[in-house]
Amino acid sequence: MTQSASDPMGPQLTVSVPERDAVQDAVEPAQAFAAAAGLAGPLAAGPLAPELEPHLSLAVAPAEEEDVLAEVWRTSSRLESMQWELDTAQESLRQAVRKASAAGVADHELCAAANLTQDELTTVLVAAAPVTLEL
Repeated sequence: MTQSASDPMGPQLTVSVPERDAVQDAVEPAQAFAAAAGLAGPLAAGPLAPELEPHLSLAVAPAEEEDVLAEVWRTSSRLESMQWELDTAQESLRQAVRKASAAGVADHELCAAANLTQDELTTVLVAAAPVTLEL
């Protein structure tokens, strides 16, 4: 079945709708295509994906560009928060190591517990030592 529509201000539009039997015959190939398309996701993660990315990025619509930029802002903010948490955790570890050292825990035990090398342990302990200046 074919229908035509026209608008005095624009071009004529013609739409063809296939008969019911033709639609039924197209269902099976469409289902096979959908199954094949389901493989496209895992295959796209392969080595060709990085090569295609520059070309795909050029096709980003302006509205999508704002979404992509918002994602960059969110990710940057999350990274900054994680860096702050890491800095806080490292300082807590340094303080705990200094406290354990002052309590007499052996250096080799501190290294194992804090996952530090002897040089790193020395750096942590020296940084805590008070500096005395002789004039």
